[in-house]
Amino acid sequence: MSRDASNPRQNKRLEAIQKHYDQQDDEALRVVLATPNGRQVLMRLARNCRWMGDPWDPNSVRLTDYESGRRAAGLDLMAWIERVDAGQFLLMQQEAQQRDVLASKTKAAATQPQEDDDE
Repeated sequence: MSRDASNPRQNKRLEAIQKHYDQQDDEALRVVLATPNGRQVLMRLARNCRWMGDPWDPNSVRLTDYESGRRAAGLDLMAWIERVDAGQFLLMQQEAQQRDVLASKTKAAATQPQEDDDE
């Protein structure tokens, strides 16, 4: 059956179906956000989309457009997370920052100063 945009009854029914899907998706996201692993994966996705980055590339309009699209996806994801549960959104950012600090300390500890071979 094709959609008849001028049919108010059909439009109401389709809006109700979409609202139901949106509510189910929001609830599924809440479940994912309730776990540290879920928050970690979502933050990884957002970072891979460079949601906080600058998409501009001075050498390539194509690359700028590509990166802008990636960033838009990341921004949409993070806006959805913040809308569904602002507290978990903030917790997710704090946890990511703690992982970053730990990773930088671990990297610094693993890097040993080079000894002079002249001695």
